[in-house]
Order: sequence, then structure tokens, then C-alpha cells
Amino acid sequence: MLTLPKWTAAAKSGLMKRTTAALAAVGLLALSGGLAGCAQPAASSGAGERPFTVNWAASLTNIDPAFVCAGNENSFATNFYARLVRLDEEPQKDGTLVAVNEPERVKGDLATSWTVSPDGKSYTFKLHPGAKFANGNPLDAEAVRYSIMRNLTIGGCGALGLQIGLTDPPLISNVVVVDPQTVRLELSRAYPAILVTLAQSRGSIYDPKVIKEHGEDQKGVPNQWLASHTASSSGPYVLDEYVANNYAVLTRNPNYYGEPAKEAQLRVNFITSIPTLMLQARRGEADVTLGLPPYVVHQLSQEDCCRVTSAPAFAPVTVSLDNSSGTTANPKLREALTYAVPYEQIKASVAYGYADSYYGPFVPGIPGFDAQRSAPRPLDKDKARALVKESGLVDPQIDLMINPSSPGVSTLATILKASWEDIGVRVNIDSQTPTAFATRFNTGKYQSALLFETGGVVAAYELRKKMTCGSTFNNQHICIPGTPELMDKLNAASDLDAQLPYINALVDAWRASSPTIILYRAQFTAVLSHSVKHFEFSPTYSFYNWGR
Repeated sequence: MLTLPKWTAAAKSGLMKRTTAALAAVGLLALSGGLAGCAQPAASSGAGERPFTVNWAASLTNIDPAFVCAGNENSFATNFYARLVRLDEEPQKDGTLVAVNEPERVKGDLATSWTVSPDGKSYTFKLHPGAKFANGNPLDAEAVRYSIMRNLTIGGCGALGLQIGLTDPPLISNVVVVDPQTVRLELSRAYPAILVTLAQSRGSIYDPKVIKEHGEDQKGVPNQWLASHTASSSGPYVLDEYVANNYAVLTRNPNYYGEPAKEAQLRVNFITSIPTLMLQARRGEADVTLGLPPYVVHQLSQEDCCRVTSAPAFAPVTVSLDNSSGTTANPKLREALTYAVPYEQIKASVAYGYADSYYGPFVPGIPGFDAQRSAPRPLDKDKARALVKESGLVDPQIDLMINPSSPGVSTLATILKASWEDIGVRVNIDSQTPTAFATRFNTGKYQSALLFETGGVVAAYELRKKMTCGSTFNNQHICIPGTPELMDKLNAASDLDAQLPYINALVDAWRASSPTIILYRAQFTAVLSHSVKHFEFSPTYSFYNWGR
């Protein structure tokens, strides 16, 4: 039987208690009811005596969706906040529900209906009548107005993501309260994909009163209180207890206007020890285990303790390159490196088959992705050696920055070093602490960096982020001749059909420049106990749809 750790008085004093309480971007893997008919080993005897438990190999630094950029923080936060709309999904042959990133397929969430002006620049939303935050404050049009404009006030990743990268001038020009149950979103230009981003964590709706009690928002400055608290809850769960990078207790929001969370209480344990995660998964001490490296997932898939589920994800594994200076500013050398990656070996021995390949600026599954145009590059060392010679560089060397605490990173770096040195490129593996790695990468002060990324869901947004010359978010310093004009035309095109000629041209220019090395696209994996009957996957984890 599982024995939960006792909460001592000292531990309780460190808890942050409150009565405050997504998006599906790629695939939603739904396992509901269908598991019950399978022959399964008995679940751990302690499963029914503890809260539904998620063990997660994650470290969170800030849980404010308006400020943070990282995927795990946004995944966690989406369980506490409502959004105006949500994405539709459709079933695939393999049982996966794949979210549809098409504006015309978006469904209502807090909004029960909406209308669009003839010029496409104004969206008027009708809200659920009588909706309340978990603390009883009204979940009304003013809360929506404040929350959307808060992204623009802070001006961080929330503003960039919500506006699909269109920040100069801002895509969102104003949010107007028509009446307590009606809000109007005014845009500087017609852009239907705004509905897709409103369905993501950046569209979270906060209680303005709670935020104002803990400091007004300032441009570029995080609200320190919100880094570890929620502004009440408008979503399915309330964050009842939270000790950063230790554990969290989520309880069902009694005032939630939508379908209640499947579990009345859910506990998330943030555990970075892989042996501990393995042991607890084997013993049935966790219902869901997230973030395990592929070799562990593969091993557990061969055992009777649990079951493994996987789905496509927006998760490229890349080597990011500084395109502006040093050895990696040479396009022939960058291209050479892409042809000297043992892709199949990496997918088999590092990703254990939970991966696929492509080569382009955004991942498969995003509307506008062309599999032929973004076909993967093969391993071809003869071509790679010829490209090194064409580069004109003598005895080239690169520094490969890694965070060795991330599972699999050191193995990947060793494989790349051996293969690239075989074509005449010396590699220095530069190991950094997680904090130093993040600081150097985010400020663009590196030569090359091995990354596990989280991509977006809109092609135009991914291109703006990665290819806009001089952008503070373009920390690879990619600036390809001829692309600024294409980017201007892309920015002026409102819908996907109009954007496709410019998307395709930008993809072609990106591939010709070889600005990044795409090792593979990682699949999402989760290890489930046999007691789990309800499970859906989305890159922002919807804990509220998981249950026994």
C-alpha cells in the first residue's frame, strides 16, 4: 500500500493555500472506458485510497501564462483558467484524437457564441451567464477584458503568442466591455487565426481583483506573487496547495461553469529522479507518469505493471545554431552538419522509436505543413565532407552547449560529436547548469545548443518567431536575404490560403540556409497505471480530463 509522506508543521508552513482554481494543440489521445474490457493486472491496493496522482519529471519556475514562455509551466497553469474558446478535435484511425487548428472549427468555452464583423476586425463574444471564479467573484466581460489586455501590458511571451507574433503594430488594438455578459475584441487587421490562440494558455482569464491585490502589472516585469499562485480559478481545478518543484494539490472548482473535473482531487509530484519515477510507476504509486526518457518508457512498455500511450506532439529535438557569427555563420558548414547526423541511429537508440523525421521550420501537423517540401535530410557523409571543403574553413570547430541534467542529452551530444568529427569538424561539448543554459540560450549568447523544444500551432507564428530579422525572440540570429519582404507579405495575409505562397517560399529559404539541425520530432509518451480509465493528451496537459 502506498504511504503518502506526512506533512509536518514545518512543511505546512511553506504551503501556499488558496481557494482559487485547454488548449489541445496536436493530438488528444483519449482512453475512456475502452480500457475496462482489457485483461489487466490488478492495480495497486493503494490506488483507491489516495488522490489521483501524476508524477511529472518537470521543474517549474513561474506559473503565470501571461509571462512565461516554457511549455511545462503553461501546461500546468491551463488547468486553473478558462478561455473564451477551445479547439475542436477529430478521431484518427489509431485511436488518437487530433485537435483541429482551424479557426472555423473552434468551439465555445466561456463564450457561448460570437459574431464577427463584416471586415473581420471585430469579434463580439457572449459569455456564460452567472459564471463565477472559485472565490465567488464575477467571471464577466471585465475579467475577460483585463486578462487579454494584461498580456499586452506585460509584453512578454504571452503578448507574442496571443497575437501570433504580430506585435508591431499590435494585432489586438482594444478589448471593449459591451455589458457584463458581452465583450468585443477589436483587431488592427482581419486575422481569423486569433481564435486558435485564444484557445491556448495565453487566453487565460484571471480575476482582476486578486491580481491588483498583489501588485499592478508592469511591462517586462513578472508579478512575483503570480509566479507561484493563481489569480483565483476560472477553470476546472483550484490550486489548493503548491510547493514549487515539490508537489501540488488540485481540487475541483465548485463554481466551474463547464463539465466538472473527473477527479475531485488530484496530486502532482514534481520528481526529477528517473529511478524514483520508474519505481513508483512499477508499484502503481502513480496513476500517470510524465517526462520519462524514451529508454525508460520502452522498458516499462515490456512489463505488466502499466501501459504506455503515445501521440504526435509539437516537440522537435534540435541543435540551435548562431547564424550571425563564428563558425556557424557559414551556411555551407551548417548544411554539412545536417548531412552528418545519424538520424536512424538516434531515433532507434535515443528515442527508442518514439520519433519521426522532417526538416523545416515548423513541425508536421500544423496547417500549412508540406511533407514533401519539408522532407527529412539523409545521412550522407560524403556530401557532408564535400560541403565542409566548400565552406573554406580550415579545421573548423564548434562548441555544443548542453544541459546534461536533461535525460538523453549527453548521449545525443556524444553521438553528434563522433559523427561530426568524422567529417572534419571538431566538437567541444560545453556542459552548463540548467540556469546557465537557459540564460545563455535566451540571450542568444552561444554557438550551438542541443534543445528539446515545444513548438506552436500556427505556421505563420513559427516563421515570424524564427525568421524575423532583428527580433528579440529570434535568438538564433537568423536573417536570410530576401525573407524580410516575404515576411511583410505573410504578415499582410489574413488567412491560410492567402498565406500559403509566402509560407512555402519562407520554408524553401529556411531549408536552403540550413539555420538549424532537426534531429527528430519526439512523440508524447505517458505511462499509465491499469486503474486509469480516462486520459486525453494535449501538449498543455488537461489533468481535468484524466481519471480512474
